Amino acid sequence: MKPTTIIFRFFILAAFTMFFISCANPVSPGGGPKDETPPRVVKSDPPNYSLNFDKSVISISFDEFVKLKNPNQQVIISPPLEEQPEFKLRGKAVVIDLKSKLVQNTTYSIFFGSAIVDITEDNSLKDFVYAFSTGDHIDSLSVGGEVLNAFDHKPVEDAFVMLYPQNNDTVPQDSVPCLVRPLYISKTDKNGIFQLRNLRNEPYKIFALKDVNSNYLFDQPNEEIAFIDSLILPEAIIMPEIPEIPADTSKKDTLIVSNLYKNYYSLLMFQQTDTVQRILSSEMTTPGRYKMALKYPEKESVKLKVINKEIAENWKVEEFNRNRDTLQVWLRDINLDSLQVQVLVADSILDTTMIVYRKQKIEKKKRKNDDAVTVEHIKINSNAKSRSIDLGISLQLNFDDPLSSYDFSRTRFISGVDTSMNPGFKPTDSSFRHFVFYSKITEETNYEFLFPDSSFFSMYGLTNDSTHLVFKSKAFKEYGNIIVDAEFRESVHPYIFQLLTLKGEVLREKFANESSLVLFDNIVPGKYLLKAIGDKWPNNKWDTGNYFKKRQPENVLFFPAEIEVRANWDIEKSWSLP
Repeated sequence: MKPTTIIFRFFILAAFTMFFISCANPVSPGGGPKDETPPRVVKSDPPNYSLNFDKSVISISFDEFVKLKNPNQQVIISPPLEEQPEFKLRGKAVVIDLKSKLVQNTTYSIFFGSAIVDITEDNSLKDFVYAFSTGDHIDSLSVGGEVLNAFDHKPVEDAFVMLYPQNNDTVPQDSVPCLVRPLYISKTDKNGIFQLRNLRNEPYKIFALKDVNSNYLFDQPNEEIAFIDSLILPEAIIMPEIPEIPADTSKKDTLIVSNLYKNYYSLLMFQQTDTVQRILSSEMTTPGRYKMALKYPEKESVKLKVINKEIAENWKVEEFNRNRDTLQVWLRDINLDSLQVQVLVADSILDTTMIVYRKQKIEKKKRKNDDAVTVEHIKINSNAKSRSIDLGISLQLNFDDPLSSYDFSRTRFISGVDTSMNPGFKPTDSSFRHFVFYSKITEETNYEFLFPDSSFFSMYGLTNDSTHLVFKSKAFKEYGNIIVDAEFRESVHPYIFQLLTLKGEVLREKFANESSLVLFDNIVPGKYLLKAIGDKWPNNKWDTGNYFKKRQPENVLFFPAEIEVRANWDIEKSWSLP
């Protein structure tokens, strides 16, 4: 055999070997774009929008394998069925066993939300609806709107929106959402938007509900509700020409849906005040300090009475927070493991609780390379931050624990170039934890306070080390002012005006009984929100609603734009209020 023939056969054999090796060891295909395409419906049996429907099983087939994600939370059948349907996967199909008898001449819709996803990338077929009628036509009217929190107007996600027909003869109208399941139901999306489709042409009562126990009934004290006083009518929607839409997704979705409807409903959701006071939580937050949170602010006196021990009357020091819904108790050194305590409100027993006692210890520390023992000192905190204090506020001193004694007579005070002793500090609470400096803070002035050691003693015997507090006040030109020309168009009740951070924290509050100029002065430069509360039941605070009294929550309005404050500027805004 010729050498060239041998070489040729060798290469052929090597090529076949490599071919079989590659077949025996398959590798994953490389790269490629990520699959972002949701599943697509290719067939429904019976077909979608079927008339004279008389089946008990529905099969919906897709172009790929799918799975169901949280179907019991995502899938909504309207009108609701007596029994929860069963969902199964069969090949590339979702099979629904209805299990319930259907009402004649009724249009049903099955809203899948985000439940249908592919098995590879969890791409969701959003808002797919399967509809059918047990009669000879499909109802085609709709209702759309949004559900907002009544206090801050933030969208409420996953709230049920429910419709009830007017002609309900079995239950009084006021009790309908408490005793009767709705005729139609939908759910809000992350932007609080809802749509109810395939509705009959008749008037309805509309409610929104944060349903704690998922029974479509307003029957729990901690459930939130929203309602509209008058009956509403569904409408035939026509896709309008959508205007230019802002980039913000929530505004975009709201504009798209709101442009579909002549009547776009805003439901304001609230939680009714449960008049029964309750203890929400109680715990020892640190050794010697006990904290009890109440469900509502308590105007009446609150007392703690020990019932399992004979104990001295001064066994504690108490302090309510500003809102009177949280009580802090500092326990004296009584060498007990636990106390059983009755909580009395206006001399009536609210509850009985157990305080598991942990003794407050005075810690001792040794310095490095030093045999001397030093006692842990109490700290003096103030509202002067970063060696600076804002104009228009008073200097405050705060202590972690109540004081048993205090002495400002040895305190040295320097204001500018003037030095004096015993500055004007006075306690603002009965527990002697908070003190205020009553002299006015003047602009662009250097302040110094020197508190000698052993000026303050806590109830646990701790004292302070020598403390030097230094800060400087700012100049008026570093601030801006907001002047609001508030016009009360028809209101006969006062308004509460609040200046908020962009996160919604209340910085300042003003009250006005009539049209007037509302001034927020000495504001640190930055961006702010402005809120107005219609104080319909005048008490200088926002009041929630009550469905059974047909009382909506007090009206809350937000100024339509952020307000940017600049240093040494007056920002003037006009605001017309209803």
